[in-house]
Amino acid sequence: MKTISLRTGLTLLGLAFFLPGCLDIYLTTQLFPNGEIEKTIVIKGDSTSIPNTPFYFMRDSGWTKKWIQGDDNKPNLVLTKKFRSCKELNKVMNPADSTIQTVRVQSGLKRKFRWFFTYFDYSETIYRTDPYKTLDWRDYLSEKELRLVKISDEDKLKADPEYDSLEYKKTDKKLEEFVTRSAAEDYYRILMSVLAKEPGYTTEINLLRTRKEEFFRFMIDSTGDSDGPEILEAVGKFCDRPGMTALGEKYPESFKRFDDKMEFWANVGSNSFKFIIRMPGILLKTNSTQVQGLETRWELTSDEIYFEDTILTCESRVINRWAFYVAGIVILIALAGLAGSIRLRKRRAAAP
Repeated sequence: MKTISLRTGLTLLGLAFFLPGCLDIYLTTQLFPNGEIEKTIVIKGDSTSIPNTPFYFMRDSGWTKKWIQGDDNKPNLVLTKKFRSCKELNKVMNPADSTIQTVRVQSGLKRKFRWFFTYFDYSETIYRTDPYKTLDWRDYLSEKELRLVKISDEDKLKADPEYDSLEYKKTDKKLEEFVTRSAAEDYYRILMSVLAKEPGYTTEINLLRTRKEEFFRFMIDSTGDSDGPEILEAVGKFCDRPGMTALGEKYPESFKRFDDKMEFWANVGSNSFKFIIRMPGILLKTNSTQVQGLETRWELTSDEIYFEDTILTCESRVINRWAFYVAGIVILIALAGLAGSIRLRKRRAAAP
């Protein structure tokens, strides 16, 4: 079984934090008063990279798809689809199978009926895209360092009052340590689970447990490029146990999970993500800093969604015109009844 070089994969993983964007992905959500949702997605960039867009909707055949000519004369892919509810939408944005490597977006909607008005509380949660989720970034970076890491624009970064070039070089090292250790820890766990299924590997299991730090360093240093030894060959050298590549052939799905994570992050790369939400009625509240009428917008980079979940929120109010009509009719009926009652009392009073 061929595997991605650990050093190559981790280099790609680290570079994703610093390279300019490959794709611009616009995800527009139009919410209707009846709770239906229309999703329009525009993907701009290199046409050869577009098929690898790291969202699950790329696998769903129910979208209307068309290619249009962009401003830069490059083809852009446009996808549209209407959903009856958030539940239906979430199936193609946040698949139930947790092993699928994709950018996951979970939508939520609460509608509150208040007679004359209906309030809409809508949210989209972009789950963190760290494919490994083995370590906590807080053990490597401070809140301040993370905030600076998320600034992808170099000019903005250098203009930040908390930026210090010497300190930021240290931050770079910490970031690299976090990313490489996260990936190596993920591979270590997969390897140990495979060895536990095999008889006769007790010595190797104990060796890897007691010399884990040494193993980690060895793996980074001994898988130097894409033409170098496969990862399992390096494991065999460390444990002095030839023939461990056979484990890859016996348990291909276990090791494929690691390769899938590497490939996923390579596809996430340094893309930019524009989330646009259009609410019905009057916009009351949002955590977006870019608002134009009923439209709210968030511009996110892969750096910003790697470490933590990102929640986008909007609240709006729609006037229930029918409620005013009903209220008016009720008032007219009440007034008519009152007038009739008054006339009746007057007749009775005038009667001899």
